[in-house]
Amino acid sequence: MCHSDIPPGQSTPDVERREVGIPLPTGEVMPALHVVTTQGAPAVLIIADMLGRSPFYEHLAGLVATAGFQVLLPDVFFRQGPLPETGAEAAIARRAKLDEKRSVEDMRAAVGWLGERSAGTAVGTIGFCMGGTFALDLASTQGDLVTVAYYGFPEPPEWVVSPPPRPIDIVDSLRGPVLAFWGEQDATMGPSSVERYTERASAANPRFEYAVLPGLGHGFLGSADLGDPSDAGGATWARSVTHLRDHLGGTPAGPGDRHN
Repeated sequence: MCHSDIPPGQSTPDVERREVGIPLPTGEVMPALHVVTTQGAPAVLIIADMLGRSPFYEHLAGLVATAGFQVLLPDVFFRQGPLPETGAEAAIARRAKLDEKRSVEDMRAAVGWLGERSAGTAVGTIGFCMGGTFALDLASTQGDLVTVAYYGFPEPPEWVVSPPPRPIDIVDSLRGPVLAFWGEQDATMGPSSVERYTERASAANPRFEYAVLPGLGHGFLGSADLGDPSDAGGATWARSVTHLRDHLGGTPAGPGDRHN
């Protein structure tokens, strides 16, 4: 299942948060959470799963910010509105109404918005499930990105409305440093799909890295201890932050560095 709650035993970091609007080429404005600890810090876009913006992703935004980045968490489902009730059934029904091709362009606009506010030459993305799929699409269609993708779909479900290009269909154009994770027991996409993608991605992009984690299924980060290096799922988080720092910079922010 995708993510909604903060992982057990963890509290949301105390960081400055503000609600912002991202102008889109359509003339619409996409609401988003912007977390800034240091003005001009390297920028990271978090792209949520089909449950959308939730306490889980607000928590991750805080963690990424305290690692020395400014972070943007957009509301991918701002056109569809909030879920009428909790549970997978409602989330799947809302996702079925999402124009995912347009959503990828929304995320591209968010990357541009962040780039204008960052001193760096590249922007980072971290996507999860549906958001991981979007992140892989962006990595194949746009330069100057540093990508982390958790359980993105190389071949998204056939029922997706107005799908963007399938990541596997544009994998030969994969660019930039890309780090991807999947669970070995993820039945939602199947090991053969991941195997096909990783083989082609490795051939196309020498800066592509990935891990298929034994014993873990879909959405494994939601139940992981992000601070425990002995936790297989949690260890991926430290690796993700290192990946972003290696390619974007970023220094852990102290209380005196917070931007008000």
